[in-house]
Amino acid sequence: MVDHVFNNPSTEHEHIAMDDCHSGMTPPRTSTMTEPRKAEDHYDPGRTKKIYAPKSRELQSLLKKLWDSYCNTHGKEPSDTLRTFHIKDLYNFFHWMLRERGGRIRKARTLQTYWNTLTLVRQLETGCYSVDPAVQVEMCGARQNLAQEFKLSTAKEDKPIMRAEDEFELLKTLWESPDVELQHEYLRAQLALMIQLAGITGNRPGALRRLQYKDLKIALLPNCDGGDRPRLVIDFTFEHTKRYLGGKDANTFPVPDIPSESCLLLCPQTMLLGLLFADDAFAVPDLSPAELFQLRIPPGKRELRIPIKQSKAELPLFRRTERTVRGLRVSNDAVTENWLRERLRRLGTITNFEMPVKPYCFRRGHGEALDSSSHISDSQRNLILQHSSSAVFQHNYLSRYITQDTQAAYRGLEPQTAIIRAASGMSRSIDPCRPQSLNEQQVAQMRKHPEVVLARRIRDRLANQARACHTTINRSRGTREYTEYRHAQREYLHTKRVVHKLTLKQVQTRYQEEQPIDDILWQLRGDRRTTEQTTSAQTVSTLSSERRRVLGALLTFAPSKDTGDQERRVEAIDAVAALCKRQEVTQRKVCRKKAACSVASYEEDRTAAGAKKVVEPDPVRMQCLPTQCIFCIGNLQLPIAHRTKQFRDRSCLKRHLFRKHLQYHDTKERIRCPHPKCNDRWLEHVDHLRNHAARVHKTLT
Repeated sequence: MVDHVFNNPSTEHEHIAMDDCHSGMTPPRTSTMTEPRKAEDHYDPGRTKKIYAPKSRELQSLLKKLWDSYCNTHGKEPSDTLRTFHIKDLYNFFHWMLRERGGRIRKARTLQTYWNTLTLVRQLETGCYSVDPAVQVEMCGARQNLAQEFKLSTAKEDKPIMRAEDEFELLKTLWESPDVELQHEYLRAQLALMIQLAGITGNRPGALRRLQYKDLKIALLPNCDGGDRPRLVIDFTFEHTKRYLGGKDANTFPVPDIPSESCLLLCPQTMLLGLLFADDAFAVPDLSPAELFQLRIPPGKRELRIPIKQSKAELPLFRRTERTVRGLRVSNDAVTENWLRERLRRLGTITNFEMPVKPYCFRRGHGEALDSSSHISDSQRNLILQHSSSAVFQHNYLSRYITQDTQAAYRGLEPQTAIIRAASGMSRSIDPCRPQSLNEQQVAQMRKHPEVVLARRIRDRLANQARACHTTINRSRGTREYTEYRHAQREYLHTKRVVHKLTLKQVQTRYQEEQPIDDILWQLRGDRRTTEQTTSAQTVSTLSSERRRVLGALLTFAPSKDTGDQERRVEAIDAVAALCKRQEVTQRKVCRKKAACSVASYEEDRTAAGAKKVVEPDPVRMQCLPTQCIFCIGNLQLPIAHRTKQFRDRSCLKRHLFRKHLQYHDTKERIRCPHPKCNDRWLEHVDHLRNHAARVHKTLT
């Protein structure tokens, strides 16, 4: 066979490709045969910017809005002025902001925060990343002078520590006091659990409120002490932690049950299991608390997991409430940090703590407990608190009130730990007689304050102008007169709140100065102090039966036998689960007294008074009274007295229907009749419901 010799390289490649085609092979792709691919352009300038937390974005939006308002007021172009960043414009801006925002800025460090945020807004809006060093030095002096001119406080806030004994007082008030009003009893149980987890885990409020069902692991483990009953252990995994300087690894906290725990008020397992049973969250059908404590670990295994439904895995554990046409219900959205902060502040006030209760009080108390424990090292403490070093804990978490007996250390004595702990705790400041609100005389004096009187006169003058032009204020909506009136109304209410808060603070300060002297003089004179204080029994008697049941179960002391302790826990979990399905009815303060409405109005066909046997009629009849609400009658979460409540007249009933029910439903959509006797009958629209209520249920709306 003759070998072919190819002198031309291109001819050689053509013959090789032709031979490959005849042989069924795919010719190789060469650079001369392919065209250059166009590079895919995925670049987007908006996707290269840093992602900030929601609070940071809110503060940036606030500073941007204030800067634009300042520039528009003084005839300046916002972007150009922000780009040049002259010290004259900066000083005038902060001076204008402090003057316009009134008493909203009270701390000097707020100016530093606003300055840092303003430089960040400048970077995002103009792309200028550098600030003239001379401007930075001059702004440091400007902030100091502005703080002196507007009398901003430079003192650091107190850092109170919430210990276990202080948390006990807080939780006792939450369950016992009728002044702690929440829209739904589910919120009370979840607030108690959030307080318990905040003390046990020391997590930040953002991590607590984002806890989901998938972050829980409930299991039975063998009893290490040799007992027959297994131990219940719940693992809490906190995924949504603080993201500053990068994401942090999730921490998992195992929380075992405490055998023969003296009191269940501090037990997080009771609250969590009560919430889970109320939500029907367990994957095992028809599981009850009694059956849960009867379970045993199968032979050969080291644990028995109790799974949660997959359909509830993404559901937040701590959820807010929402209003619907049928009333209040628990939504699928997590609670906000503002809700938690406001509830804790109000709860601390009712508990009569002198210092305000905040979420970080529990974190500081948890950090102090870790720092004082001989079983936990500094590295473990930093890991639990998610601190990069011990300097963060020392600078930001340690209380300035020394919590150790330095006298005993100096003199070589045994430390008096108990008295030092009592002296440095928040429970030391509890005073039931401390004024928490203004009396009628003080409120009348507050209304005569010159600033309140001036704001009320301006409001009334603008209201009269709106009525003169449009007959009524409601008819003036959308006009300049209505806008001015609403602005004056907001200013009047803001002035009232500021003066009310200032007056209450003055009353409390006067009480702190004068009351100790009065107490000492009473004792020296031998006088018996006569003060009317409500006893615990009188307070508990005003609570609902479900809430009294929970309070009794949580405060029951541990029995001597193990079976009695198990029954106590089952009763507490059952009580919490039953309470979570109830809606609390807040008592509104009214100016006039109304006749009490009772179910006795149904008793028209009762037998004579001397009859031996009286048959109670059904309180929920098909035909209601003319001023009863069919939505309230169908709300099984309300007590029977509030379900069958009669309103004063038809006007009150119509206002109630719209404010509490119909405004949360589209008037043209289908709606079910809420009356329990109608078996959820569908109606075409709201007007159809009104006709149905008048014709069938005899209630006129």
